[in-house]
Amino acid sequence: MPYRLISEISKPSGKTALVRLDTNVPMAGKKVVDDSRLQAALPTLRWLERRGAKIVIVGHLGRPAGKTVASLSLKPIGYLLGKLLRQPVKVLSLKVGAQAIRRAAAQAPVLLENIRFEAGEESNNTALANQLAQMADLYVNEAFSVSHRRAASLVGITSKLPSYAGFHLAAEVEALDKVRRHGKKSVVVIVGGAKVADKLPVIAKLLPRASAVLTGGAVANTFLAAKGYKVGQSLLDKKVVSTARALLRQAGKKIILPVDVIVDNTSTKPKEARWRKVSEIKANESIFDIGTKTTQLYAPYVKSAQTIFWSGTLGRAEQPQWRHATEALASVAAAHARGPAFVVVGGGDTVAFFHQKKMWVDHVSLAGGAMLAFLAGAKLPGLAALGYYARRRKSK
Repeated sequence: MPYRLISEISKPSGKTALVRLDTNVPMAGKKVVDDSRLQAALPTLRWLERRGAKIVIVGHLGRPAGKTVASLSLKPIGYLLGKLLRQPVKVLSLKVGAQAIRRAAAQAPVLLENIRFEAGEESNNTALANQLAQMADLYVNEAFSVSHRRAASLVGITSKLPSYAGFHLAAEVEALDKVRRHGKKSVVVIVGGAKVADKLPVIAKLLPRASAVLTGGAVANTFLAAKGYKVGQSLLDKKVVSTARALLRQAGKKIILPVDVIVDNTSTKPKEARWRKVSEIKANESIFDIGTKTTQLYAPYVKSAQTIFWSGTLGRAEQPQWRHATEALASVAAAHARGPAFVVVGGGDTVAFFHQKKMWVDHVSLAGGAMLAFLAGAKLPGLAALGYYARRRKSK
């Protein structure tokens, strides 16, 4: 194991555990819209609780940049955590002091107020790491989704306390490592949505293992532009068109692009769907989905794959009229999961789509940017602080 798992904690009873969660969940006012990240942390929190450990939770919400912002308070999240854990969770500011927080945690779990209210969090300030360490006897990272950040609550803290990986963090790393290194061939990568600049390095890293890379969304639009197609008003990343062009040369025939698309005329009232070959897109049109022929072209790759990684919807799937291709291919992927294929789905819109449609796969990554960075081969500071990369080298 390339890090110490939480299950390796010796005699946790009576000890106070500082647990870093990703509490950066979607909110509508003071209501949590999606509690998936909190649900994913429950096995770790319950394991500690059942073994007599006291719990202090560290989390963040939004980007307050070291200032107190009332709308980004974690109090609504503390309330929801209390319901999930079936006991009150008190939200306390660091200002009350380490000993007061320890005493409170002896009675019930404590959630520290938004750690990004502290100016030293994102700069990995040593003084803040020391302050956090005074509250606990050990540290658990259960926030893979922010482990690409070099922050005091992810990196600095690990030099102050015995440090362990939470169960969900370990599951994320294991699943993504199967995609990146150890999964069965053939590996099919499905990449859509936006964040093109973040996804091209992932495609490049996975190319040697991939039998096919199926594209949609702004990723496909950028590749089409790189091949010289006119894509009208479609969303794309003009800054990385030359990178996409080089990647197409490197990939040979592995990167599969749409042959037909569904467009909307941006100069008239919206939602007037029109079918187009990719060579026939007009200047005032925008691609909103891949077409039927492309869906039929992609389906056999998905059916025959033994490992599937999917990040990004193939159209603007948040709107019913643009989700047909995503839904059709997601049904195929889900039907082959947990048996014929090992299927990993990641990225906010993609995860939300699979959840909404109640399509179940082998692993749902809740990590976003950290997932993409890990798959692209970047060293994640939060994992490095747990000794992940050093132990991997020793085990080879």
